Amino acid sequence: MLLTGGTGLVGQYLLKDFLASNTLLAVLVRPGKKLDARERIEATMQRWEKQLDRHLPRPVILVGNINEPMLGLSDNDQCWVANHCDSILHNAAILKFAGTDKGQEPWRTNYGGTENVLKFAAKTSICHLHYVSTAYVCGVRDTVVMESDLDAGQAFRNDYEGSKFDAEKLVAEAEHFETKTIYRPAVIVGDSQTGFTSTYHGMFLYLRLLSTLIPLQQKDENGIYQTPIKLPMSGDEPRNLVPVDWVSSVICHLVKTKNAHGRTFHLVPDECSTTRMFIDACCEYFHSGGVEYMGEGERVGDSGFAKMFFQNARIYQDYETSDPHFDKTNLNKFAGHLECPVIDSEMIKRFITFGEADNWGRFRQPKPPVEAWFGDQSQRMSALLERMFHGDLGDAAQPNSMVEIGVNVLGPGGGQWTLSGFRGGEFHCLPGLPSDQIPTLTIDSNRLQLLLAEFEQLALQSTDGQWDLFTEKIGAAITFAN
Repeated sequence: MLLTGGTGLVGQYLLKDFLASNTLLAVLVRPGKKLDARERIEATMQRWEKQLDRHLPRPVILVGNINEPMLGLSDNDQCWVANHCDSILHNAAILKFAGTDKGQEPWRTNYGGTENVLKFAAKTSICHLHYVSTAYVCGVRDTVVMESDLDAGQAFRNDYEGSKFDAEKLVAEAEHFETKTIYRPAVIVGDSQTGFTSTYHGMFLYLRLLSTLIPLQQKDENGIYQTPIKLPMSGDEPRNLVPVDWVSSVICHLVKTKNAHGRTFHLVPDECSTTRMFIDACCEYFHSGGVEYMGEGERVGDSGFAKMFFQNARIYQDYETSDPHFDKTNLNKFAGHLECPVIDSEMIKRFITFGEADNWGRFRQPKPPVEAWFGDQSQRMSALLERMFHGDLGDAAQPNSMVEIGVNVLGPGGGQWTLSGFRGGEFHCLPGLPSDQIPTLTIDSNRLQLLLAEFEQLALQSTDGQWDLFTEKIGAAITFAN
């Protein structure tokens, strides 16, 4: 499966969930300002390995950009996709609310990028499409939004909603896929367990704003920060918020459930949060007070705190007093066992704690430590494999027979490759694992590095006894599949 948007918040979780379940994955990645495409993915994978305390496989990395024709991929990479990928999970998007025309963001990525993905999939004969949309393609609606709904003549609050709506229409009109499955998450927030986020939009904008403004206010005699503000709402308005870890686990499950394909799913909570719960949690965390709920009305900044808050949060004011009610019949049928964690006061506090520790996204991501990139070590690995199998590669009666072996290196610098060549000759390295009928070796990157170093030392001066011991080490270090 080819994944777009693998470095975004949801994409990072999709990488973890799919790779942890041994899904064969390729990911389209742009180079960053500080890290190249390979390093961006490696940094994410090492963070997951630290959290999970285990090494994970690595995806095949394709350097490209959805905003370019044929996704900016080289001819060789286009051929590789055509030969290896039968499905695509288009997750890349940009959360920007205002754009003047379709040549600018968010239209350029959300609409134009989706158009490029659909054309690319057609030319590479990808037959299954999974598309991450948003529940807010519904626009402004006061009736229950069904999973089957799309164009109801609705108006939109901003260009983000409009661009995602038009992109989903492109998906609906695409005719060259065997199946098209659409995922519409509600407002995605951080990790329900750790509070992690890599983007500070939406709810996290409010948390960062409060973290900045509240410590600047005066305290009363009880040490409570005075934050007087009159909110034009009741406080009981429902909020459709969903944790990113749940969103990813649901998408991963549905992608792997063939009977679910060809449908649209609303990824929305079983139990909505409320504005009052959110504000009460923040007041408790920051030791502040002074909020009044005034019902419907104007946003009046009648205190310094209120004026600053309203000014900095105005981008989301259209969402503050209403949120649609979403049908989730398909979701309940195919993923009802995956209960959405309730976003409560304690979870909100975890989000704040993480944001403060992360300096609200201001810390720069360092280069991931890698002792060896095994994708650059094909000659070393070929020599090792030739010695490992010396007389056993291929059919002894056919000394020039072709041999293929998959190599799945877990952990830092790892990856998935197919080494192929003729018996007794040199191997050539290609990205991706071979078919299920071909033997595949799985090994941890640290152990492979040690084996390569020991192999090269033995190759200089060795005895049969030493080679026998080395062969035993190989057997203990490698998982031999098929």
